Amino acid sequence: MVCAVASGTYAMTTLHDTAATTPEIGPLTTLGLLLVTGCTLATLATAAVEAKHARADTTAALLRLGAPTTMLRSAAALRAGAVLALFGPLTLIVAELAALPLTR
Repeated sequence: MVCAVASGTYAMTTLHDTAATTPEIGPLTTLGLLLVTGCTLATLATAAVEAKHARADTTAALLRLGAPTTMLRSAAALRAGAVLALFGPLTLIVAELAALPLTR
């Protein structure tokens, strides 16, 4: 969902920059953009909290077995980096493909 909103925002700015005859972005467009982005970020935060609670038992078990907390933090950073490495370029590709037919 975050990728879809980011892709739509990127496509909107690409189309806005290339079309010189389009009107300026008005206050309702800005309000809509902020509302959609805010709801998306709230959904992302909720999903992150739920994922943290789902892994709480596993994390507690690893800590009881003596796993260092730095290892748990580095595993979380590795997961976040893998998600960003996969979905970052994918979002840009989808945004470019979505804006491509409208820029010609």
